[in-house]
Amino acid sequence: LVLVLVGVASAVSTTTNVPRLVGGEDGIACSLCQDAIVDVEDFIGSNKTVQEIVKILDDICDALPAKAKAKCLEEVQQITPQIATADQSITTKYSPFALCAMLNACQIDCCATPILPEQVHLSITNKLSEMVVMWATLQHTPHPQVQYGSSPTNLTMASNGTIHTYTSGGWQGFLYVATMTGLTPNTKYYYRVGDPTVASHYWMKPNWSQVPSMNFITRTAPSPSHSTRVAIIGDAGATDASMLSLAYIMQHTHQGKIDFLFHDGDIGYADGYQTLWDEYVRKIEGIAAFVPYMTVQGNHEGFYDFKPYMARFTMPWKQSGSKSPLYYSFDYGNVHYVAVNSESEFGLEARNITPSDPMYIWLKNDLKKASEASDTTPWIVVILHRPLYCFENNKDCDEYGSRLQAGIEDLLHTHKVDLVMQAHRHNYQVTYPVYKKEKMSSDYNKPQAPVYIVNGAAGNKEHLMGASTDQPWARIALKEYGYGLLDLHNATAMTWSYFSAADNTLLDRFTITK
Repeated sequence: LVLVLVGVASAVSTTTNVPRLVGGEDGIACSLCQDAIVDVEDFIGSNKTVQEIVKILDDICDALPAKAKAKCLEEVQQITPQIATADQSITTKYSPFALCAMLNACQIDCCATPILPEQVHLSITNKLSEMVVMWATLQHTPHPQVQYGSSPTNLTMASNGTIHTYTSGGWQGFLYVATMTGLTPNTKYYYRVGDPTVASHYWMKPNWSQVPSMNFITRTAPSPSHSTRVAIIGDAGATDASMLSLAYIMQHTHQGKIDFLFHDGDIGYADGYQTLWDEYVRKIEGIAAFVPYMTVQGNHEGFYDFKPYMARFTMPWKQSGSKSPLYYSFDYGNVHYVAVNSESEFGLEARNITPSDPMYIWLKNDLKKASEASDTTPWIVVILHRPLYCFENNKDCDEYGSRLQAGIEDLLHTHKVDLVMQAHRHNYQVTYPVYKKEKMSSDYNKPQAPVYIVNGAAGNKEHLMGASTDQPWARIALKEYGYGLLDLHNATAMTWSYFSAADNTLLDRFTITK
């Protein structure tokens, strides 16, 4: 193997037309790495052990120029946990370029132009008078800003943003976060993002977001009688499988029919390849730049121990007293939403949640406060990626489901959580009210235990999974791409509807009453 790599290095070092690289002397690291991957991909793909694959990747790193070598060896250690759990060859899942980007030998440019803002998305805070906006540019802009007001031509208010970046997986770009303040409830605002100090030298280098009518409507104060509608998806991704689900949600968005979108993990299915992150956030912009886009991480965000995910999405974790960006809560309308982290480190398996876990302590206190505030927010909805309850006979539903039940089911039951949204399994499943694997009733009229939904079929590159309804607490299972709408009518009725991504037909609907 080493002789092969030396030969590749000798051949590529004389090449003059090579890609632009990260850290490669004379611009050869990316080509060196790709050629080396091509030379050994049959060997890598032949069911080698994790140790053998890591040794091959280390040898490829050793063939690179010094600066690129150091970064490459570091990245091998970062992606090794995911390699250990892969159910297919890494050369089946990734192209040579993608693998070399993950090894930081090739760069991933985030954006199409140097300073044009893109990947714009909103999120809410725990203050009615605020809205967060995030965006990305390829080149650093020193004074990021959001300008906003009552019309596209009357952007009289402004907030400055903060700047951060990350370099995992060879990603190159800058991310910005700005918070719009002083907002009036139930009011439409228009906005744009960019940098007023970066001159637009010619039309190909605009310095402001280019959609002139980006806008959102602020929420009203929590009220038990306030009705809201939330779109909820899980397991989507940047590939074309999610196209129809997102298209229908985009239609709802621009018709003013949803208040926000909640994505229940496995967001862009980047799996370490940062290009897919950028493609997905561009894809979602037609929704997420107009209504808040709230997220919780799944296992496919686990590469680099969730660093790219945490860099790209700003959720109200500090405001809700959380110790981590990976779990948080907020109120919207008459609902208290709680985002729970179901993932272990690197997203390798279900989290083992014990009473000493900081998240458990936080969750216990958060749910206690929420149940005591039922006069204002009578509904509690918990959202996490991996399911406590699902119908299949496999590790996810048996071992990991039982692990999560042992960790938090008593908390959910004690504090009268109404609905638990889950994903991960690529299908649609709904339980009857269930506690300790016992069916508590055969309908949803004033249930005495939470209802659990698996909503993991928005569309992803790993296709659908089948499910049966053999469990006594199982009501329905569908193997069909789709998305859900959660209607909070008032303090006593909540309706869940599941729609087909193929033609937007209604596939399932039920109402929970109090």
